[in-house]
Amino acid sequence: MMKKKTFKFIAFCLLLTFSIIFWTRGVSEALPRKDLQINLFERKVTELTPLGLTLSFVTGIENASQKKYVLSSYEYRVMINQKEYLRQQVSLDEPIEVFPGKVTSIHFPVKINYQYLNPFLTEGQKQAFCHVSGEMYFQDEKRKTEKVSFSFSMDFPLLKFPEIEFLPLEVKSLTLGGTEFSFRFNLKNLNPYDLLIQKIQLDLILEDRIIFAGEIPGDKTLNAGQVRTFSIPLVLDFFELGRNYRESLQQETIPFALKARFGVDSAWGWLDFSVEKQDRVKKDFSR
Repeated sequence: MMKKKTFKFIAFCLLLTFSIIFWTRGVSEALPRKDLQINLFERKVTELTPLGLTLSFVTGIENASQKKYVLSSYEYRVMINQKEYLRQQVSLDEPIEVFPGKVTSIHFPVKINYQYLNPFLTEGQKQAFCHVSGEMYFQDEKRKTEKVSFSFSMDFPLLKFPEIEFLPLEVKSLTLGGTEFSFRFNLKNLNPYDLLIQKIQLDLILEDRIIFAGEIPGDKTLNAGQVRTFSIPLVLDFFELGRNYRESLQQETIPFALKARFGVDSAWGWLDFSVEKQDRVKKDFSR
């Protein structure tokens, strides 16, 4: 008798399971698929400056219908660490066409200004969390409006650029015809985390002329708070460059400008940024 009841219970459970499966399948097939969908393809940090950065969300608008739509406006809200940072409505001067059966790629940038972030941060934070949500408004050929919601999110760094300090020139020779010296500088990591620097491209400028353009070889990683010294050996021919370069290098202090372009591998993806420095440098003949 007990076995018979157990068998009936199992049969009832199987029947209930299959009923739920077929019911949910029927409901999903009955629901019409939306003509427009917004998908996130890529998110990355771009346009890094000492003042802030841009979060770039690369999206694709998929038009599964046979109609052409145009994106006419959108509204969105930006939350930083769950606090509202920005709310905005945008009407496009030139609506974006979204053709039937195709995916239209759109770059959705969010600019973050470090100056206004303090109320959203806690002490010692290395990164912050950004969440963007809103609606895009499309119109079909009959001017009927369709609203599509979107939601993107990502972490971003609270980055301090490396600090450049010029060191005295290591001068080996300085004659009427030319000079041989090493231009040296320090890089200091001001962040509480390591900078995995993969590339440093330099332009060294004297008298408005680039006297060195190239990449620093070897290990360039800067640990948290670390200072590293780099050196550029140079040989200059004054007959080729001109008399004014000899006169500049004969001064007690010499005006140099350095432009450094960094490529850094990080937890937030690949980071590109530039640092510039101008200063007068003393000469050191003791080496």
